[in-house]
Amino acid sequence: LGLALSLALSFSLAPFLSPLSGDVHGEAGPLFQLLDVLGYDGEGNHAQGRRLVFVGDLVDRGPDSVSIVEFVRKIVSAGKAQMVLGNHEMNLLRGERKHGNHWFWGLPEVIRKDKAAISFQRLADNPIFRDQTLTFFRSLPFALERDDCRVVHACWDEDAIRQLRDFSQQNPDGDCMDAFEHFAAKVEAKMAQESVPVDGEEAHIVRELAWQNGSPVQVVSAGKEGRALKPFFAGGKWRKIERMRWWDTYTNTTLTVFGHYWRSLPRPLQTRAAVADFHPTGEDLFDAASARCLLGPSKSACCIDFSVGVRYEERAKALAPGALGTCLAALRLPERKLYFSDGIAPCELETPNNETPNNA
Repeated sequence: LGLALSLALSFSLAPFLSPLSGDVHGEAGPLFQLLDVLGYDGEGNHAQGRRLVFVGDLVDRGPDSVSIVEFVRKIVSAGKAQMVLGNHEMNLLRGERKHGNHWFWGLPEVIRKDKAAISFQRLADNPIFRDQTLTFFRSLPFALERDDCRVVHACWDEDAIRQLRDFSQQNPDGDCMDAFEHFAAKVEAKMAQESVPVDGEEAHIVRELAWQNGSPVQVVSAGKEGRALKPFFAGGKWRKIERMRWWDTYTNTTLTVFGHYWRSLPRPLQTRAAVADFHPTGEDLFDAASARCLLGPSKSACCIDFSVGVRYEERAKALAPGALGTCLAALRLPERKLYFSDGIAPCELETPNNETPNNA
């Protein structure tokens, strides 16, 4: 089942029955509530032996990344779960201080869009915890695969995956940071060869796009990007580069599960008017498609990030959980059924044209 490659790319996805969890972003309450719904105990055990799979971005912005890392590290180490790296884990590994991640260095932070107050975040003030967390993240793969399923945090791009496979075969002892540094050097060398300018706003955009789309590590963990038609506010700053809908040209028929892209559920009627003009994550890339809709020409791509990572904005506005269409979701396989936090009823994924429904 699948390819067992080195840590720089991929482990085989476990053959067991598996629920795959979307981006958690420090939201311990929704995670533990969802695990209860799915039938897990506090040690990550399931009566049917189901193994959890996390699609990355465990951390940042939410109130308790510390507890989530401690829990997931424990169950992954015990062989009860698997996880792929997201861009937020990579930011911590690189020592990059980004919006929502100052907790890792024991620092409070203003993350709200209105900048009105500091949001509650449990701080990692223990250097032993930080060392253990970085060691854990550095042990993780960028992707998981088996015959019937692929898992990646942001983008399954065939060329990026090929480059990472080649790196793995040439560097069997390499890990995620070895891969990052290798491809970062290649991107920098290419920009130097092409005399890409360093200073100025336009040079910044050109270099950022070259970096984002030129490194396979960036592609799989943070997705491809392009110039935005107009500036937008997301992740604590105004942006002129936006995420691209890679799934529109993804033709592989294997179910490919990912997070990263801030999908959301319909906003509740009672709060819709009050927050109609509030969009903390930029443009909706899913054209308001329902949660059960598969994406791409082959109807094989499935995003399970339902924006629980912006619950700090709901709390800032004294809104009920889910008022901005947020929740935490998990896809249970092989049933292909989505489960949600907050008491939202589960639903089955739509059936691709080449498959027969279970109840046919």
